[in-house]
Amino acid sequence: MISRLKEFKLIFYQLTRPVSYLRIQHEDKWIYDWLIPIFLTCISWVILGQFSSIDHVTGSDGLLARITGFIENLPGFFIAALAAVATFNRHDIDRVMKNPPKVKIMYQGNAGFVDMTRRRFLCVLFSYLTAASIFLVIGYYISSAIAEGTYIDPEIRWLLVLVYFFIFWQMITATLLGLFYLGERLHTPDA
Repeated sequence: MISRLKEFKLIFYQLTRPVSYLRIQHEDKWIYDWLIPIFLTCISWVILGQFSSIDHVTGSDGLLARITGFIENLPGFFIAALAAVATFNRHDIDRVMKNPPKVKIMYQGNAGFVDMTRRRFLCVLFSYLTAASIFLVIGYYISSAIAEGTYIDPEIRWLLVLVYFFIFWQMITATLLGLFYLGERLHTPDA
């Protein structure tokens, strides 16, 4: 029984690793993961609530359908970026970062925190972006299928739109952070 629980714990650990980006510990990370996406979600809500109806946002040809059409293309790009970073042939990206973020990992059955290198950080980041884009697309299609032909209160629809936009803005913010690291930090040896 105990070995079975360990086995399930390991399987759960492995399947949730793509979202481990959200568990990285660093004093500034909450700004990227929570503050900026919440701020952008609030702005989106105010603008959409002021200038659009819920049907124009969630309808079959609405804003979410168009955004999801764009997001559907992203997993392939994120996986390509992940593969490029994982195999990038520069040893300086394997040095621990200054003021390094930390992430909890399991190694040989033991859990512990490790200081992150740029390679590890970018790999965790692009794994998360791949998973987030897949979850947004699947979530959109499942909620659209459920909503089709079913009356759902506009308040619940707006709540789902806010959740969608929060994850969307979190993904966009993390993408911009990843592009910053790929475009600038990766080539700055001591930053």
